[in-house]
Amino acid sequence: HGSQRERHRWRGDGHHTSSTMAAESNIGVACDDDALESIRERVAAASFSSDKAAFIRTVCQNYCFTCAQAATLLTEFSFDSDKLEGLDEFATSLTDPDSGGDAIADIFDGDDEKAEVASKLASFTKAEARDMKPFPIEDDGHRSEEDMDRFIAAIEDASMSDDKVAVAEAECAEHPSPPFDAAQLIRVLQAFSFSDDAARVLEAFTGPQIVYPMTCEQVVEVLGVFSMSDDKMKVLPKLKPFISDAQNKLTIVASFTFSSDKEAAEEVLRDLVVDFRPKTPPEAAIQAALRRVGSCPSGYAWRKVGGGWRCAAGGHYVSDATLAASM
Repeated sequence: HGSQRERHRWRGDGHHTSSTMAAESNIGVACDDDALESIRERVAAASFSSDKAAFIRTVCQNYCFTCAQAATLLTEFSFDSDKLEGLDEFATSLTDPDSGGDAIADIFDGDDEKAEVASKLASFTKAEARDMKPFPIEDDGHRSEEDMDRFIAAIEDASMSDDKVAVAEAECAEHPSPPFDAAQLIRVLQAFSFSDDAARVLEAFTGPQIVYPMTCEQVVEVLGVFSMSDDKMKVLPKLKPFISDAQNKLTIVASFTFSSDKEAAEEVLRDLVVDFRPKTPPEAAIQAALRRVGSCPSGYAWRKVGGGWRCAAGGHYVSDATLAASM
């Protein structure tokens, strides 16, 4: 699922930060029925096989699928050759390539195609479903409507486009907090008649990172301020660090009209993946959670026992279920 994962955090001073870490290529979010149907509808609506492949490539960067689910998506390709190429996108995203292959083979009629499916699946790396970490967002308050009205009025009062941009840049410098939410950002961008000016303002907002994180649907709304696809593509990298639900980035890729733009958007967002909970929580995190939910007045350390944890003195117990709920 890409060679790097970007993890984004809000610092205490309200600025957005990011760091990179190696991403495991065979873990993903388990695709539930609702997510599968949403993906299927987008794949089915795509006019060209290249678009369908780009969509599957996009979702495989965050989700993992059963073979039966993969077969559901592959049936939306018209030709067997395209289905086989589409199957390649699942190379590290199937949870049961060693046991569920019949579901994929069954969508093909020819023995040669079925044999090729078996050959491909034999080379695939089995994926593991993992829970996502919640995307952390610190609440730095809400920019009031009075402040927004004042700001928009100042932009409208400026006569020249450079002067309007200067007003926006001054606002960022003088009033950087609270951050702008998506609706407020859109309102500001819509105050500019020219897309180049709106792009300059967007950079002024995203550069110092005074914008709250946004969902993929909200990013699409921001992109909608720009009428030309070239302009949308130019600003997408600036919005990328603020995406809070990377598993839904197909929403952004599918919002572009032209195949070349869909493929370009997929490439821009390729390394944007969700952050996963560790399979085994670190010992320090376990002990901290035990202190939160456990009751050991003497302060003894907790030790693992069957079905849960017991303090070293033996008098207090926390079940695994109770601990998991607090992690």
